[in-house]
Amino acid sequence: MERIIVGVDGSECSADALRWAHREARIRDATVTALLAWNFLDQHHVDDETTFDPHYGEAEAQQALDVLVQRALGDDADDVHREVVCDLPATALLGASKDADLLVVGARGLGSFRGLVLGSVSQRCLEHAACPVMVVHGTPSDGDQGRVVVGVDGSEPSALALEWALEEARLRGATLEVVHSWDVPYAAEFTFVGDAYDAAQGSATDLVDRMLVAAGLAPADVIRTVVQGSPVVVLTDAAAGADLVVVGSRGRGGFAGLLLGSVSHQVSRHAERPVVVVPDPSRAAG
Repeated sequence: MERIIVGVDGSECSADALRWAHREARIRDATVTALLAWNFLDQHHVDDETTFDPHYGEAEAQQALDVLVQRALGDDADDVHREVVCDLPATALLGASKDADLLVVGARGLGSFRGLVLGSVSQRCLEHAACPVMVVHGTPSDGDQGRVVVGVDGSEPSALALEWALEEARLRGATLEVVHSWDVPYAAEFTFVGDAYDAAQGSATDLVDRMLVAAGLAPADVIRTVVQGSPVVVLTDAAAGADLVVVGSRGRGGFAGLLLGSVSHQVSRHAERPVVVVPDPSRAAG
């Protein structure tokens, strides 16, 4: 059975993440484990007090986690396993996710500055987790929209993202929308018209079709969106109203030394729907 890990820290974002993780566990017939990291300088109390307790320990952390799960899920709280770890949040989540199938985190936690779009814990999990990471923005809606969006660019990470999104769409009974964007160098922007534009559009469409064939799909099996523009803007626009959007950790535009590409990073920051980042299989958990 698949295993989903979700980070809980008492923030509203982490409560949303727990609700999404619980929903995803039902879709995938998976177990979900809520994990709370604590240490003597990062204590979580049942009554939300911030007073330092020199005697704080595992029992107090466990009691706080039980309350947080109950608050977020109500009658569904009994479905969730609970685990408390004395460690830094990102380190604890990355350690627990080594044998997980999905790690779910809120976009921001209690430690994030108010103006940040993506918190430091979720950022580190995106950069180092060996399993797919779902970054949650907002509370689950009452009903799914029946559409899963995936960004592809011909790279191996995007092929893995397509494979993950295909399975997710199948489990949800949802339509899969495969999105690819292409652009031209700034210097050629004013001359890239007519036949040149048509050729570039055709080449981009062929790339998507080859990826679909490799995944055992035909163009008629999916919504195929191939447009000129910034990949971040195109994907974020396509994500509006979707159940979730899926991207690879790095694409063709990423530098070899980067663990997280600029597109996956920006989409995770700005999409209003949950974003799943599928890692390169060669990545080792940090």
